[in-house]
Order: sequence, then C-alpha cells, then structure tokens
Amino acid sequence: MDELTGGRGVIFATGTPVSNSMTELYTMQRYLQYGTLEKMGLIHFDAWASTFGETVTAIELAPEGTGYRARTRFAKFFNLPELMAMFKEVADIKTADQLHLPVPNAHYETMAVKPSVYQEEMVEALSERASKVHSGAVDPKEDNMLRIVRC
Repeated sequence: MDELTGGRGVIFATGTPVSNSMTELYTMQRYLQYGTLEKMGLIHFDAWASTFGETVTAIELAPEGTGYRARTRFAKFFNLPELMAMFKEVADIKTADQLHLPVPNAHYETMAVKPSVYQEEMVEALSERASKVHSGAVDPKEDNMLRIVRC
C-alpha cells in the first residue's frame, strides 16, 4: 500500500492503540512508520525493544492457577521522549482530560464468593488441560490455550 501511495495509503483509527503491551506500539509503528524504523535500524523487534525498554523476568501465577512460571516483561522504559516524538509523527494523541467527554460515575463494590463444587472441578480440569498443553503432551490441533481460555 505504501509503495502505491507514497506512504500515504493507510489510516488507522483507534481509541486504544496500546492497550495491553508495548509490542502493540511496535506493531503500529511497523504498519505506519516502516521507513522510519528502517532508517533508524529498529525494524526488528529486538532492536526496537532494546532501544526503548528493559525487560525483567519474574515469577508469576500461571494462567491455569496451579503453579508459577517465569515471565519476561517490559519493566523500565528508556528514550520515551524520543519514542513519543517518533510516534506522534503518525498519531494524533488526545487524552481524556483534553476531550472533556461525559463519563458516568462509577460505583465499585467487591464481593467475595466461594466457588461451587462444579466450578472447582471445572477449574481443576482446565488446569490439567493447560498443563498438558504447556508440557507439549498434547497436539495443538487437539487442544491448545485458546480453546482452554474460551471455556
């Protein structure tokens, strides 16, 4: 598309370009700023990530809830002014306080409820399936984490 339009052929419109992880920002830049990343030597994720962040490996609860596993995540960020300046070349960023949109008042209430026997059995079964998937004991075509979390 960029070759046909001279780099002016794609528009992304989203309210949440980065909602879960910094890799989403890299992906947006790959689509919208490929040439810029290429010129800066940041076309590969590892180069981009080492320029703008530091990863830390920590132990966290496994998704199936039966144990712990090591997870590597961005912990510190470097060169954020440069990253934001580069991203703002293609993004019109507006924050909630700039938009003055009406929002409802939130009411928060925490209620602790014990699981039923059926729920405990279901979580145990899902946990067993997830353990098999993570250990490679099951063919991904037969069962995988996407199928498990969809339950």
